[in-house]
Amino acid sequence: MIWDIDPVAFSIFGFHVRWYGLVYLLGFWIALKYGFHLQKKILSHPLSKDKFESLTFGTFFTGIIGGRLGEFIFYYPETFLSNFLQIFKVWEGGMSIHGGIIGSFLYIMWFARKHNIAMLRITDIFALPLAITLILGRFANFINGELVGISTGTDWGVVFPHIDDQLRHPTQLYESAKNLILSGVIFFSFSKGAGKKVGMLTTLFLLGYGVMRFIIEFWKESTDVFLGLNTGQILCIFMIAGALWIVFRERWWSKKETSRQKIL
Repeated sequence: MIWDIDPVAFSIFGFHVRWYGLVYLLGFWIALKYGFHLQKKILSHPLSKDKFESLTFGTFFTGIIGGRLGEFIFYYPETFLSNFLQIFKVWEGGMSIHGGIIGSFLYIMWFARKHNIAMLRITDIFALPLAITLILGRFANFINGELVGISTGTDWGVVFPHIDDQLRHPTQLYESAKNLILSGVIFFSFSKGAGKKVGMLTTLFLLGYGVMRFIIEFWKESTDVFLGLNTGQILCIFMIAGALWIVFRERWWSKKETSRQKIL
């Protein structure tokens, strides 16, 4: 297969609207609408519509900022130091999910303190909407012809002409499938009552995403950073560590129902 996809979905008065941008809008809508439904089942005292909209907008906006900063700090620190204004050229692409999670996490921490809500309760609300959005996000990466994999001789390899004429692993689609599996696991767990346990949905997201992406990174075109691991894998290790921290912090197996109001 030869990659030949126009990343521009449509144009209005000369302004190009890209598929990647549409994914962001759809992701916000999923978090806003589906998240509002989920919070009614996760929070003991659900937020009003206005408060939830404020939470969603703040989480989304800080996630975008964190994702953009993370892209340059984690992957292109030399550009971050020498040409800081490059960060604002969002139309050129580049977003770190790890940076986005950090940015959103900081806002959620502030929101939780302000409204006296368990922080992990809030992150539980957005675990499934985020996983669903990432399915589309990675497919959009494929449409953009970015984040390509290493060369392969497999029948499902894809040639990205703007890079070279080699068949490469379509790791964007691997990750899209990974996020589909992750969404299924979180949804199934939620349907079985996992939403009642503080931080469990968050743990499933961090652990599932961290482990599966760590593996997929071996097929990505990247540069080793430390002990044969690339930047993405190192960041995934921190995600996995965060998930394990929540597990040992909450110890769901040792209590029937948590009554803690603040988790920091």
